Amino acid sequence: MLDSLNEEQIKPAMDTDGAILVTAGAGSGKTRLLTERISHLIKECGVDPYNILAITFTNKATNEMRERILKFCPSAENLWISTFHSMCARILRENISALDGFNRFFTIYDTTDKDKLLKKIVTDFGFESDKVKDFACEIDRAKNLGVDPDEYYQITEFKSDAVEVKKVYSAYQNELKNNNALDFDDLLVKTLELFKTCPDILKRYQERFKYIHIDEFQDTNLVQYKIAKMLAGLHQNIFVVGDEDQCIYGWRGANIENIMNFRQDFNNVKCYKLERNYRSTKNILNIANKLIKNNTSRIEKVLWTENDEGEKPVYFSAYDETKEAEYVSGSIYNLINRGVNPNQIAILFRLSAISRLIEEKLLSYNLPYVVSGIFKFFERAEIKNVLAYLRLTVNPKDNESLKRIINFPKRGIGSVSIEKIESIAKQNGVSMLDVVLNEQYELPKSLRDKLSTLKYVYDNLPDVKSGMFNYCDKIIKNAEIYGAYNKQDDEDNDRLLNISQLMQSIKSFENQNPNCELSDYLESITLQNSIETDDDNNSISVSTIHAAKGLEFDYVYIMGAEEGLFPVSRAMDNNDEIEEERRLMYVAVTRAKKQVYITNAKSRYLYHDRSYTTPSRFIKEMDLEPKRVNTEINRFGNNYSGEYNRSYSGSNYNDNYSYSKKYNNYQSSYNSNSYSQYKQTNNNTESMYNYAQDTSEKVSTNLQDLMVKKITNQKSNYDNYTVGTQVLHPKFGIGTIIKSNISSNSPDVTVDFGKFGNKTMSLSIAPLQILKKK
Repeated sequence: MLDSLNEEQIKPAMDTDGAILVTAGAGSGKTRLLTERISHLIKECGVDPYNILAITFTNKATNEMRERILKFCPSAENLWISTFHSMCARILRENISALDGFNRFFTIYDTTDKDKLLKKIVTDFGFESDKVKDFACEIDRAKNLGVDPDEYYQITEFKSDAVEVKKVYSAYQNELKNNNALDFDDLLVKTLELFKTCPDILKRYQERFKYIHIDEFQDTNLVQYKIAKMLAGLHQNIFVVGDEDQCIYGWRGANIENIMNFRQDFNNVKCYKLERNYRSTKNILNIANKLIKNNTSRIEKVLWTENDEGEKPVYFSAYDETKEAEYVSGSIYNLINRGVNPNQIAILFRLSAISRLIEEKLLSYNLPYVVSGIFKFFERAEIKNVLAYLRLTVNPKDNESLKRIINFPKRGIGSVSIEKIESIAKQNGVSMLDVVLNEQYELPKSLRDKLSTLKYVYDNLPDVKSGMFNYCDKIIKNAEIYGAYNKQDDEDNDRLLNISQLMQSIKSFENQNPNCELSDYLESITLQNSIETDDDNNSISVSTIHAAKGLEFDYVYIMGAEEGLFPVSRAMDNNDEIEEERRLMYVAVTRAKKQVYITNAKSRYLYHDRSYTTPSRFIKEMDLEPKRVNTEINRFGNNYSGEYNRSYSGSNYNDNYSYSKKYNNYQSSYNSNSYSQYKQTNNNTESMYNYAQDTSEKVSTNLQDLMVKKITNQKSNYDNYTVGTQVLHPKFGIGTIIKSNISSNSPDVTVDFGKFGNKTMSLSIAPLQILKKK
């Protein structure tokens, strides 16, 4: 049964008794280990499948594991394989009547149902309706911790909205009970409550599940871990497989400490490591190992392989984001021309805003791609909202665009009012925008007042002579769109970043087409967005790193490796979050089988400004040096060749890159400072175009200046951050400093935040406020 396993895998597979922790590196065959071990228990050890529980994290993984086991053990039909949520739903169907107020016919609310109920509760309390998502996030966070409204209030009372959250959370739970309904998180929380309050029910499941297996253990949250511990409490035969180096779901409750605590929570835990990698080349594993060893919250392991050395990973640092996208798309075109199947190529990024330019360049090369984990750029809600405002300036009769933005930003205009405007427009043979702008059409005064901000936008359109970019920018500002995304949370930051990318797209289009009109731009992106891409089986994968976890590709491109993008800026003040960002890069690198390319841009247009960037710290940790990159691309008869070189001296990077392209009788060449194009005719070379690039481009350094000023002002105050001092953090609340490192060049402290655990934070960045000195 175990013939297909290697020596590393055979040992844990044959060790069938007690608590066992297997830390399995990326590509080490952990799924095979699990299926073979369960099959071994059934066929070789005589264990009844009824007494085995296997928990996975996706329905797809559940189905695949079931198919593999049934292939070897057809008698294993009553083996319980499921996700945590499915297992808990089944347990509750059989036993929830033991909990007050519920019966076995309960409804499971999905996200839409949950948001609808929360919206009603928020409205009934008189709170702002746009805070529904904020309340939902707080409730999710509380349930991931396994705490009720009162308990959550106790650990968050320092927050300004703690009382509001408690009210909404309590009312939400009461409404769920009244409706005999549970949301997804309740499936876990109520099962834990059931086991705590009904020991007889818990004992029944403990007696049944003599052997418990959990896959992707690093992704369990606190409630899931508690359920697993309780189920294993009788027989203590629990086998968990995970990789703390791939724990990248902290934002949805996954707790890396579960792996670290497993050895303390069970008796005589046996630990095994799977370090042999079957996926990647030696060179890829080399940089992956160098990267992840910088994390402290991990069990040390070093991936190795018997695969070939392979090509050295490529690090390419471009002049700007456009050159970065051109390099990636051109390099991919080159691979496909060499016979590489597009479905063996992935483009990965940390933030979705990176995708706009690369999607555009892939289309220009006519390369098939499919987007995963995010909407395609022009399909995102915030982009559609902005484009609807712009389309109405070109076509005032576009009623669908008017309907989209009539209540964006929020104006308190409901469906009844919209139907009334539409009815008046039809009766008078005019557009809905005409009804909004002209007071000759009778509308209630209250509705007119609500429409005043929208009317202002179109009554005060800027002069088209100011240029398309300035024209669009003014409309967006007049519409107060930026203010609609001002919550300072992750989602709103991403939306603002996407709008910034849209504005850069408009600017680029205007630069390339000096005499263009807005209608030309809108037409171009509509046509671009309508291009059909091939099916998933023959397409390049364009994806966030989170969505790519568990997948593998021959060639992987990781874009945007810059400080502030990867790692993201919000992680800078928290060592735990930096470690999760590092794990994300590790996951991205280890998706590659043959070659990995890591790229960034020396300057990037972000948040309506072009700024210098700093290469991601992960580049240095992987010991990657910018090097010359040669490409020769044959595209529609073009001969294209290019090279790039970057040298490092002290604290400065020196760039030099160039390319040349020949097409029929045309030839062009480009280097860092100039561009020229020639036409070859009758043995004569005629200069067609040439310019010298302005090397004095003004790039904002305001952020850098502010950070230097902040650090200078704070250095004198670091002495106050001593062990025992109480501090306040806006996210984690009140904590006590348990370790202080203020003498180094990068001073930091470790703070005990109680239920939120210990956090190591940089004093130069973390928003810590001293409450009480020791």
